[in-house]
Amino acid sequence: MQIDCIIINKFLEIFQKKAKKMRNFAILISFFAISLLSNSLYAQYSYNADEAVRRLNAALGGNSTDVRSNLPTVKVTSGGTQPGWVDDPYSIYNRSQYIAAVSSAPNRSQAEAKALSALVAIFGQSIRSDFAMANLYTEAVFRGVVSVSENSVISDRIITAASMDNLIGAEIGNIWDSGRGTVYAAAFMDKVKTISIYSDMIIINNRNIDLLTGMSDVQKNSLDGYARYKVAASIAGINTNYAAVVSQAGGSVSSLNLKSADYYNLEAVNIIRNITVVVNVMNDRANRIQDAFAGVLSAEGLRTRGNNSAYTLNVILNLSEVTFPGNNLKFCRIEASVNLIENATRASLFPFSFSERAGHSTYINAEEAAFRIVERIIAEKYPGVLREYLASLILNN
Repeated sequence: MQIDCIIINKFLEIFQKKAKKMRNFAILISFFAISLLSNSLYAQYSYNADEAVRRLNAALGGNSTDVRSNLPTVKVTSGGTQPGWVDDPYSIYNRSQYIAAVSSAPNRSQAEAKALSALVAIFGQSIRSDFAMANLYTEAVFRGVVSVSENSVISDRIITAASMDNLIGAEIGNIWDSGRGTVYAAAFMDKVKTISIYSDMIIINNRNIDLLTGMSDVQKNSLDGYARYKVAASIAGINTNYAAVVSQAGGSVSSLNLKSADYYNLEAVNIIRNITVVVNVMNDRANRIQDAFAGVLSAEGLRTRGNNSAYTLNVILNLSEVTFPGNNLKFCRIEASVNLIENATRASLFPFSFSERAGHSTYINAEEAAFRIVERIIAEKYPGVLREYLASLILNN
């Protein structure tokens, strides 16, 4: 499957266009959540997530009453004897309370950046997000599709942290300029605060996943349901990284109801495998065009044979002989009109059309050449058209 990133990007694009009509993400998807969650359970989900947002804003805004920590005194010094923390940051940052790292560079700004990177490295490569997944997630947060906080400052910090190149709650501590062209910087994280922040972000993301996947069976087993599960998979992947931070800081994620991205991706695969699209072609030759479209659909995981199909791909081919003055060749022009139909509503979901011609000494051979061109166009162009459509499904209701 190659539509993962396209799905979310299209999802976000359409959401932005409709943002003026729909005030927030919760309003948009509440219809889908109701069929899955009882009112009381949904209220509990919302309450827990709202409380997590409140705690997150307090913690990142510096007004936390839930997490108390006696931060060590930060000192900026220059020259003199090398401080002990340069070789061992835990000489001033209690190992039981903090995670700390030290780096050096020719100037202070570079030293601070390297110290923060060294802090990230402590958590290991396992928490580094897949580049595409992180970009999709941060874009979703930025546009408000994934609701994290109404506080733009907090949202910006979360966007930055999703790539795991930076850690929320990380702070620069002591600075020492050796006076000999090298500056040392210490970075540290309070473990209790880190556990609280990342646990709350998991809770918030879980609510968004539940809202996305809260559909009736009919809605789920559709192309729209498939697209929603792909979005949920990207969010679950971010949660896995957040859980690694919680665990490294000494916390537990056992009560956070985590599901992996693989779980939602597998559900998406199961959905697509149970969707049948029958291909009907008018004026075909030996089922060549039918087979070409069926091959594209099958490559995306869709079935093309079965009873009670949810969708039909209607293809109309118009063949005509074309002649040109002064040209002895015979030409065959094929005009193709393609529509994906939702059988339950008879709605035309998206069109695709093209026109091509081929010439030869005889019309029969020209027609043969034209069909080869059409087969190539279907194989090269229709997969992209189909993926663009699948990407647009989430909010195209």
